[in-house]
Amino acid sequence: MDRVEIAGLVMSAILIVVVYLFIMKNGFPAFLYAVSNTNLVDVTRQVGRESSLFMWSRRGIDLIVQALVLLGAAVGSLALLRREE
Repeated sequence: MDRVEIAGLVMSAILIVVVYLFIMKNGFPAFLYAVSNTNLVDVTRQVGRESSLFMWSRRGIDLIVQALVLLGAAVGSLALLRREE
């Protein structure tokens, strides 16, 4: 490993720690703006009510999938830009 790779690794680690501490100190309002009493689908039938309840109560699954997609994009970009030796 050369100096540039080591510097990039150190800077990435520092950035991850800073972001983690910032989120822990200030909180992450992922669920703050979700309104659970709003009818987002037709709730005249039982299917609409159950679908709306499932989608708003399982919001964490959506956030995890979005994070995995972003991670996959970052890994793919790094794979495209790696140095051939």
